[in-house]
Amino acid sequence: MKSFAAIILTALLGSAAAAPLEPRVDAQEFDVSEFTAGCIPHGTLCTIRFKVATNQMPYATECGFSGTPLGSSSLPDTGFATCTDPSIIWSFRRVQTADATGPAPFYELALSNAGQNIAAAKFWPASAFPILQSGASFYQQYNGEQRFVIHQ
Repeated sequence: MKSFAAIILTALLGSAAAAPLEPRVDAQEFDVSEFTAGCIPHGTLCTIRFKVATNQMPYATECGFSGTPLGSSSLPDTGFATCTDPSIIWSFRRVQTADATGPAPFYELALSNAGQNIAAAKFWPASAFPILQSGASFYQQYNGEQRFVIHQ
């Protein structure tokens, strides 16, 4: 006759063997460094540049965008683009509420490890991207931390 412990062990092993094994996915961290964003005063060029590493990709890959300003002086939305390592994609955009009485616009940097369908985002208030004046010209420049971690 089987002991009670043997019956329980047999039941546990049987249910574990029947359950499909799924790969373990750790929470993703995107370690962003050297983040800069801005438009050239008196010019027609805006850039966004940064490096990013993940806890599953210890080397940093470079990400960047160069393009014309939105209007005459503001950072444009980028849409999704690949970094030097194409397994990392990113986008930058200004999010503005449809209702003028709503909250002020904010900015979003979205990052994704495309191979694992993992995404994360950082949000900034509009004050992190002020419109500055240089003579008769206006331009936008990021004025926050250049290094930060975005958690999934």
